[in-house]
This record gives sequence, C-alpha cells and structure tokens, in this order.
Amino acid sequence: MIAAMLTFAIVLLFTFIGAAAVLTIADCAVKARHAYAQLMREAALMEAGFAVQVPTQELRMRRAPVRLTPDRRAVPMRLRQLPACAVA
Repeated sequence: MIAAMLTFAIVLLFTFIGAAAVLTIADCAVKARHAYAQLMREAALMEAGFAVQVPTQELRMRRAPVRLTPDRRAVPMRLRQLPACAVA
C-alpha cells in the first residue's frame, strides 16, 4: 500500500516537472522566434539604408565616468632590528 502511494507520488512529481520543463522550453522558443523576427526586420531596414531608432524604454542613462587617480601606496616600513633584550 505504501509502496504504491510512493510510486504514485514519484510518478506525479516527474510528470509535473516534465510538464513544467516542456512549457518552459515552449515559452523560450516563442520568445526566441519573436526576437529573431525582430532582428531580421532590423537587418532588412539597415540594408535598405535606414537607421533603426531605439525605443526610449530601452535607453539607459549612464552616469558620467568617474576618473580616479591611482592611490599611492605608502613605502613599506623596513624591518628594524630589535635589541636582543626586547626579543627575548
């Protein structure tokens, strides 16, 4: 009885995971087909001599580049020899 329920649970789990994987792959294929068609339209326009204008939603504002001068590293301190009484 428990073995049958466990088997049914495992089969149900694999079925659910398989269905989710198939749906994910189908969604990615639809999005990829749309993106490919968009690229082909833009390529045809570019070959015809037109410039494609980017929608304003896709433009990102970039902040001004920050110019930093390299930090000067302090000269490392040289090891000083300590008197023998201080070491011991």
